[in-house]
Amino acid sequence: MRFGICTDIQNIDEVASLGYDYVEAKLNVIAVLDEDAFSAIVEQVHASPICVERCCLLLPKSMQVIGDRYQEAEMVAYLKAAYARMQAIGADLVVFGSGKSRTFDDSMRWQQAFKHLVDVTKVIGMVGADYGIRIAIEPLNRLETNLINTLTEAAALQACVGLPNVGLLADSYHMASEHEDWNHIVQVAPLMHTHIALYEGRRYPTMQCDEVDSFMTALQAAGYDASMSIEGKSDDWQSDAKSALSILKQACEGRR
Repeated sequence: MRFGICTDIQNIDEVASLGYDYVEAKLNVIAVLDEDAFSAIVEQVHASPICVERCCLLLPKSMQVIGDRYQEAEMVAYLKAAYARMQAIGADLVVFGSGKSRTFDDSMRWQQAFKHLVDVTKVIGMVGADYGIRIAIEPLNRLETNLINTLTEAAALQACVGLPNVGLLADSYHMASEHEDWNHIVQVAPLMHTHIALYEGRRYPTMQCDEVDSFMTALQAAGYDASMSIEGKSDDWQSDAKSALSILKQACEGRR
């Protein structure tokens, strides 16, 4: 399995020095950089021993894609610019979390909001296909959004979208927050990407525990061996990242 960290793209060299395979960068930040700042980022990435590969935070928090505020032309224009920048830094997969953007208000029923999200996700995926970009749908816990909170709901969305470049992400923190059965990973396989952080405090997984073991066991049962990014909090991210990488590698080795 390949391991990365969700962090600022400027940290790519520090991430490489810690032994990680890639950085998962924040697309909604990269997409709005001015040309000079982005050119400097491209130069830094191309000089780094590792790649970006993955991006998180697909949409700006101010961009609403469910309900009356949704503007398809605005979203498409943003996506084209963002995907072009992903190409420039070598990333080929972006995580569709963006909980605030996909939250709906009391004027809509869940079913109506879901149908709307299907249409929106189709557009996100079709534009992505033009740039060779894959989209991984991320279930988020209900404190972050009221639409697509579990892996099985995300699988229903994927099935309705029906595009080959739109897949699923399993996030251990969100699954634990929703008390979702780890076996759902097997039921909805294959996955496109994964995130990991501990439920308590959303911290880096710096120690072996049942939570990490259960997540890894389910991934192995699903035949998953692709990429995993740490998306969590830390008071000393470099020290914790070093410990976490050792724990994650041990967990993988112990299941071979």
